[in-house]
Amino acid sequence: GIVKISRFNYNTPKQFSEAVDSLIESGCENFVFDVRSNPGGNLDSVVAMLSYFLLEDDVILSTVDGNGNKEITRVKEITDLSGDLVDCNVSKEDIGKYRESISKMAVLCNGSSASAAELFTAALRDYDLATIVGTKTFGKGSMQTTFRLTPFGYAGALKMTTKMYFPPCGEGYDGIGIYPDDEYYIELSEEALKHSIYELPEVLDDQLKGALRSFEK
Repeated sequence: GIVKISRFNYNTPKQFSEAVDSLIESGCENFVFDVRSNPGGNLDSVVAMLSYFLLEDDVILSTVDGNGNKEITRVKEITDLSGDLVDCNVSKEDIGKYRESISKMAVLCNGSSASAAELFTAALRDYDLATIVGTKTFGKGSMQTTFRLTPFGYAGALKMTTKMYFPPCGEGYDGIGIYPDDEYYIELSEEALKHSIYELPEVLDDQLKGALRSFEK
């Protein structure tokens, strides 16, 4: 099963779950999750999606603010999200639901995989659940907060970096990026790079071919 995740939006967990469930029902046992050129998105979204693979109380990420205050986000049931975030809730049944139903996994990434896409990649790597294939990711491990100016009588808002975040292993990748597994550092050919990553013919996709090879081991 090949699932392309172009961004971590509010409704991505629901779309992702529906796609994976459908592929499992059709007989897929091994999965490729493609986050190439995924710029990231909403933290609640990636937390929900990682909860499908991890176990209750597993560390998903940790954050540190400018004063050194640390906060750890763990896998848990989430039922209080509403409005746009309703699809980011996590039921008891959601937790770890793909841990046994998927045999092998690979994540495809590249230099434009950033932020939440890197956290998704790093978490599956840290728990030894997936082979990482492609090229080094962008390297964005900072978290932004939007402060609306309307309470002060102004239009608009300020978006400021307020925290740094770290994957389960605790090693930050901000300004560094995440490297694929040594054997699976694969660059696309010049011919392949003429195509958008979203329209790349499979015959030219050496990174996808590498992910499929990883399932043979």
